[in-house]
Formats: sequence, structure tokens, C-alpha cells
Amino acid sequence: MFEKRSIGLTAARKAVDAVIAAAKAADRPVAVAVADENGEVVHAMRMDGSTANDMRQAIRKAYTAAFMARDSRGYRQQLLEDGRRLADWSDPMLTTLTGGVIIRYERQVVGGVGVHGNTPERDEALAQVGVEAMGLATNGQVTPARAEQRERSTTMSATTKRKATNLPGLSPSGANAEGVAPDLVQVGNLFFTSAIRGVDLSTGRLGETPEQQFALAWRNLRALVEHAGLSTDNIGLVTNFLDSQDYRTHINPGWLELFPDENNRPARKTTAYPLPAGEAVELQAYGVVGGRRQRIEVEGLAHRDPLPNGVRIGDYVFSSVIVPQDLATAKTVEGPEAQTDQCFDNMRVFMEKAGGSVNDVVLQWVYLSDFKYQPYMVDVYLKAWPEGSYQAARKTFRYPMNGQIQIQVIGRVGGARSNHEIGHLHHDPIPLGARIGDLFASSGVSGIDVNGANALEAVEGAAAQAELGLKNVEELVKAGGGSMADIAHMTLLVQDYADMPILDEAWKRVFPDPANRPARQVMKLGAQGRSHVQFHMLAVV
Repeated sequence: MFEKRSIGLTAARKAVDAVIAAAKAADRPVAVAVADENGEVVHAMRMDGSTANDMRQAIRKAYTAAFMARDSRGYRQQLLEDGRRLADWSDPMLTTLTGGVIIRYERQVVGGVGVHGNTPERDEALAQVGVEAMGLATNGQVTPARAEQRERSTTMSATTKRKATNLPGLSPSGANAEGVAPDLVQVGNLFFTSAIRGVDLSTGRLGETPEQQFALAWRNLRALVEHAGLSTDNIGLVTNFLDSQDYRTHINPGWLELFPDENNRPARKTTAYPLPAGEAVELQAYGVVGGRRQRIEVEGLAHRDPLPNGVRIGDYVFSSVIVPQDLATAKTVEGPEAQTDQCFDNMRVFMEKAGGSVNDVVLQWVYLSDFKYQPYMVDVYLKAWPEGSYQAARKTFRYPMNGQIQIQVIGRVGGARSNHEIGHLHHDPIPLGARIGDLFASSGVSGIDVNGANALEAVEGAAAQAELGLKNVEELVKAGGGSMADIAHMTLLVQDYADMPILDEAWKRVFPDPANRPARQVMKLGAQGRSHVQFHMLAVV
């Protein structure tokens, strides 16, 4: 028999109290409401200074999330994609204002939390705090018979925005099995995975051949996302990390099985570098909770594989690789300077097709075949983002490829733009951190003593670099208005996997709770000179 669950007054009070407690001095007073599965108000409260309209809108947001079984932001996106209007429903309680968040228990939507009074992003973040404070606030897709496994695999804390999910059998044995990094982390509206390997979940063993590992990795991506209560339709970007470029031929079979509709595929990037012993592939996915993809295509910007130029999900934009093709001919232009100019111009056109501009780029990764071309690339970067104005965070890789340059970007359309510094210098004129709305990205953060004599070079030794690097990450996220609890994903660039035990010790000191750590990708790429590790942060503030 189907068991129906409802939100009780005790749980609703916990949610309301958590939202009010989480409101900061910089926030405007808010109203908060909790609705049951029918959209009926269970408990609501206004802070001193909030208005009657704040309360009305909070109730409408909670009602919409519960009654429509989707966050109010996602409901707005659904209407846009379906070509419908709010009035078509003839329900005056429904709203498309951001700030209504569903409460899910197992597979059931059992209610909604609505907050109103601040910016849309802040309202939604506070509503999520309310959801996380409730005992029913889990997105794991489980059955009562697997309750014990759910307790081990999906964990949350009322003291953090991070919601971690682990898929049994996915992580390797040893340190990572102890929770060095969760398999998937959700913060606010965004989610990020750690490395998804080609393992048999029943045995934890890697596939015997590269082809088998790819097939298993794609299946594990689906299993992980669905285990977290999400959908593969929510994925905005998939990155294939390969141990060898020879393995590219194994990508598309699993890709096409998981994303069969050519008009509904995520952005995709492929990067090759030496993976840990025995691994042929690692997959990584970024996505938007409750979102649906809008394909972005630039005429003349072609791909040899079956993937889009990029996608937009809600306010977030994810590109596939952007190459230096002349859009009039779809052919690669000749010469390093011409390729650099063309690549940046194609990035501009891509962002405009996405409904934004280059000033909506939060993070840019640049791949160069030879660093001797970097000075000219920097000049072109400064034309796109002049010094003294907002600039996108950036990482530049030396990477073997046909042609001189490729670019990949992540953006957010709308929201206040800001750059943030902590005294950690770069050789190029780029910011250490860039934030648009709730999305905050870093350029490379190294183990630099910002109070020392040289704020450009990392200190000696892996242990010292890890300690100072993570300290610098913490100072940076604070400078951007957040905290370590807002960090959803970290990329660690290393030169030697032998350093990982040392780096993991520092990681666990900074993130002591295995259930409350960011997702993580370790790349043996991009670290140079005496650098043992460089950190790249993505936070949802």
C-alpha cells in the first residue's frame, strides 16, 4: 500500500526557525512559510520589518513548490519552455518568483518552503536552509527496505548548505572510501560530481578493458544522479577525463545511450591526462537542480561529435569547447594570433546566443598548444575584460592539440558582478575570484604566503602548499561574501599522485566531517615548476 507522508507542525517550525536564524545582518527582513503536500500553510512567520506582501509572496512560493512539485524557479522555466503563461492555470496562488523550494522525502514531494524579502537568489538560498533543517529533507531515491543504506549514502547537515550523496561501490577502496570527497554535492540550485569511474558497483572493481570502463562510467553517472533524487535532464556539462586520447572512440556509445535526443544533450568537454593506475576514464558532471536544458548553437561553430555548442539551464550557461573556426565558413582560421582572436570572438557570439554577454562569464578555461602564445592571448583577454572592470576567473593549460587555442566557459546570466582578491598575485592580470549572483569561481589558488616576501610563488613542499593553498581558498570565499560551507566543488591540479596522501591530510583537516565536504576532481595537469598543487574553487554563495 502506498504510504502518504505529510509535514507536521514540529518540522515546519524547525524550518522557519532555521531560516530566521540564517538571515544575516546584511539581509533585508524576510517572511517564511512552510506548506504541506497540498500547498496548505502549516507554519509561517514574518521578521520585524518585513511587510504583509512579503508574507503573501512567501506563502505563494511555498504553495507553488508543493502544489506543482517543483521549485518555483524551475516552474518559471517550464512555462517558458512550454510557451505557456501563468494565467493559463487560472490559479491566483501560483507564482514564478524565485524562492520556493520543494521538500522531498524519498520519491514523494511532501511540501514546500517559501521565502520572500531579499534578492531572488538569497530568498532561494534561505528557503533551502529551511528544507535542510527538516528531518524529511532528503533527496535520496530509496525504498524502506534500503533505509540503512540511505543513512550511509545520503547525508546532510543543518549547519551547511552542502547536501552530499554517495553511491555505494562507486568510490575506490582506501582513503576515498572514508569520505575524502562525496560522489555528488548539491549547494543551492547547483550540483557537482566528483570523479565517476568505470567500476562495477556490485564489486567495486574497474572494468577489464577501456571499453567496459566507459560503459560502466556512463551507467554510474545515471545511477548517481538518480540516487541523489535528480534527473539526467538536469545535467548541464559532462567532462570526459581520459587516460589516453586513443580512448576517444569509446565516449559516444554511452553518451548516446544516456542522452539519445540530439536536441537535449548537455555541453561536453574531453581532456586527456594520466589518470590513476588502471583507470581509463573519469566522468564529471555539473548541473542545475530541477532545471531543463536549452540548447545553444552558433552557426558555423561545428563539432565532430554529437554534442551541442552549449546549454543554458535557468540562469546558468555551460559551453562545450569553443574552437577558432570562422563562422562564415566553419573552417579553422590560420595563424596563432588569428586563432586567438577568432576563439574569443566565438566565445562572445556563444554568450550572446545564450542571452547574455562576455560579462556573464564567471569562469574561462583556456587551452594553448604552446605557452609562447600566452602573451598575445592575455592581450585579447584584456580586450574582452579590461583591467579595472569585471573580469572572468581564468585558468590556462598547456595542452597538446591540433591548432593553437581552445576555450571553455561557465557563465551566469544576471546578478551582481564582482571580483575578489586577498593579496595572492598572478603573473597575468586576472582576478583571483569572480562572482556573478550566487556563482563564485576562482582562478588558480596556490600555496602562496600572501604576507610573505613573494606573493607570486608557492612555498616549498607539498604539505606547506596544501595548508596555505586551502587557507587562501578560505580567505577568498570569505572575501566574496561566503564561507567554506558554500564551496561545492574543488579541482586539484597536481604534478604527482604520490603527493595525494599529504594533500588529503590537509584536506581532511580543513573539511573534518566526511559528510560535509565539497565534491572534488584531481587532475595531473596544469601544475608547473615547484607547484605540488593548485586549487580551483566553485562555490554557490
